Amino acid sequence: MTIEGWITLAVITVCLGLMAADKTAPSVVLFGGAVFLMLVGVIDTPTALAGFSNPAPFTVAALYVVARAIEKTGGLQPLVRGTLGGSGGPTRRLLRLLWPVGASSAFLNNTPIVAMLTPQVADYADREGEPASWYLMPLSFAAILGGLVTVIGTSTTVVVSGLLESAGEAPLGMFSVTPLGLPIAVVGIVFLAFLAPRLLPARRASRRQFSDDVREFAVNMRVTKGGDLVGRSVEEAELRHLRGVFLAAVHRDDEVIVPVGPELILRGGDLLTFAGQADQVLDLQSKSGLQSAELEHAVDFHGAGHTYFEAVIGPASPLVGTTLRDVDFRRRYQAAVLAIHRAGQR
Repeated sequence: MTIEGWITLAVITVCLGLMAADKTAPSVVLFGGAVFLMLVGVIDTPTALAGFSNPAPFTVAALYVVARAIEKTGGLQPLVRGTLGGSGGPTRRLLRLLWPVGASSAFLNNTPIVAMLTPQVADYADREGEPASWYLMPLSFAAILGGLVTVIGTSTTVVVSGLLESAGEAPLGMFSVTPLGLPIAVVGIVFLAFLAPRLLPARRASRRQFSDDVREFAVNMRVTKGGDLVGRSVEEAELRHLRGVFLAAVHRDDEVIVPVGPELILRGGDLLTFAGQADQVLDLQSKSGLQSAELEHAVDFHGAGHTYFEAVIGPASPLVGTTLRDVDFRRRYQAAVLAIHRAGQR
């Protein structure tokens, strides 16, 4: 192998490692690799820029525009209502859901379809008291299987078709891969519908799990009138950087103070809502100047004065790779984070 070949192999290895580390955007990594190969003379400028003249990326971009238009108009929203709302068990509901999903993903990009349907499918499972995992994973896999039916179903086949054309071969037709992809999609969807409810774990939706487990990590404590903490700020009272627990809200008369800043002066009778690990919450009862709020241990986040939301951090979010303190979450969003769910763990 020539020195140029070794350099190319090394650049590919480094790019794969950087993308696997998920610290840098793939587009930046790949563009940087191409620029490096051009600077060291492995490829010339026309070769480095040849990808921009390939019609495949523009085809993929056009599919995203179409999918975005369908998302904005709600074109796929009746799909969930019409398929999951009927009678029958999970298998029959999955069959009614997965066939249209597979057919749609044959002509649209998979990612927007899954992103549009996931919240509605999860809400349906939550309302019916069924595990969302029975529907969400098959939904994603059905979209992937449907993409095998046509050339534009996945960006991979679009790119391969473009490479064939640039190599002087005939490009793939719209249904060139259908004889192979259609049987795989049909068998795969049937497999998912029958075996997913039996093989997938019965995981609850994170919102329901939060509602069920809220007593485990939320407690109310009252500032003792005339106690040590009266007249002191939250920072001075050492209520800011507690281990495994944090001050989520302060209830004062008819006012709910959220988020709680370090400069807030405590008053006698203030009701403090703490959130955190159960064993750490119990340690608050031994802190001088605080007393248990008796029957108010269990915090009702559904009552007046409280509104909680479940938010998903997307892969392209600027919050990825930062801490709550780095982004000054409480002040920026005027909200306190009560729990974080990641990979089934809180």
